[in-house]
Amino acid sequence: MDLTLHMFHKNYSSWSLRPWLLLVVAGVEFKEVMHWPSESTFRAGINAVSPSGKVPLLTDGDVTIWESLAICEYIAELFPAAKLWPEDRVTRAWARSASAEMHAGLAELRRHCPMNLARDAKLPLDPATRKDVARFEAIVADARKRFGSDGPYLCGRFSVADAMFAPVITRILSYRIDVNAETRAYVDTMRAHPAVDRWYREAAEQVKGRVAQISPITGPEVANGVTPDQQVPDPACWAVIFESKFGGSREEYDKLAMKMEELARKQPGFLSIRGVRGADGIGITVSYWDSLESIAAWKANAEHREAQSAGRSRLYSSYDLRVARVERRRVHP
Repeated sequence: MDLTLHMFHKNYSSWSLRPWLLLVVAGVEFKEVMHWPSESTFRAGINAVSPSGKVPLLTDGDVTIWESLAICEYIAELFPAAKLWPEDRVTRAWARSASAEMHAGLAELRRHCPMNLARDAKLPLDPATRKDVARFEAIVADARKRFGSDGPYLCGRFSVADAMFAPVITRILSYRIDVNAETRAYVDTMRAHPAVDRWYREAAEQVKGRVAQISPITGPEVANGVTPDQQVPDPACWAVIFESKFGGSREEYDKLAMKMEELARKQPGFLSIRGVRGADGIGITVSYWDSLESIAAWKANAEHREAQSAGRSRLYSSYDLRVARVERRRVHP
């Protein structure tokens, strides 16, 4: 077989996690192809293999499967000995129903808490997101009641259903979401699964590896006492340039700006930030990141989204945001 799984960064890609887990659990050899949004060939590379222009995508020789649940079905059919779907017809029907619901549902949880394995901070949940969490708890409770005597996973032994819900596990852990004891036991069981643990470890290595591609600054700036997180990174990296006209409460702005800077510094892929604001209220802030996917994850951060909303409604009379690739750098002296 010639299996190749096209994927995104493991720290952020909930959709790629699902089929990857099944391939690892099935114990088969496959090739991983990572598509990095920070590369100039990103879109062309995906479009060259994927009819939908998205990943994950699995190829098996001349066979192409471009949708995550369909990939999971294909893997289960390809390796029946792995028993990735429950053998019992009724149990299998439950697993398929739960998997399909996860594929199309829990939208508020996905929106409010984007997958970020490197995050470890509690986030307050709005009612809609809390409702999604409650639905997940209900699914776990139903599974435990029906199949708990068969093993610790949703349907007893690890199945496609567990792979489909694995991204929910990561969100509960990353955002320190409170769940009932029964659900917490399932979360802990999933996190301890060797395949899930391997994904976490490899995701951490990818985050570390992408940051390591940015060369540290040496020379006069360091000698003059500029700390590393105040330095402008060398190419290649990405800059988010935010120019704004102040138009609100200065006290609220200062408090929120300080909070967002502190939060940004904790994000995977963050490199540095600096900014200035004049007496006329016009300011510019430039933050530097290792990749476009890091910028996208920061944009999707729930607390950052709330700050963006406050900026639009109360704090800025106008703003202009640009994302640019840093190609060269000159320093004087």
